[in-house]
Amino acid sequence: MATLEQNPYSSLDEDNFNTQDGYSEEDDYSDYDAEAEWEESKEQLSSLFSLVVFPFVGKWLGKKFSFWVWSRYLTTTPLASRYSILSTDLVNSFKKIA
Repeated sequence: MATLEQNPYSSLDEDNFNTQDGYSEEDDYSDYDAEAEWEESKEQLSSLFSLVVFPFVGKWLGKKFSFWVWSRYLTTTPLASRYSILSTDLVNSFKKIA
């Protein structure tokens, strides 16, 4: 009976077992495929976050921050000094000129 190493057609066998390790070459290919799929999944998640999630969250946080800053500005600044064109001093100076 011929052993696996002496068989000239051993490379054509589907189950090409390595007698020393006890696993087939298909395990190596499936490990490689699983690793390649995992890397592709990580790349897709990275693209999803960088192109969709981060811009959306940044836009939302930017609006919240700007509304907060604007509301603090409106509450700390009096109305007359906020709009200098409506200040009474400016209106009185125009009356004196006219």
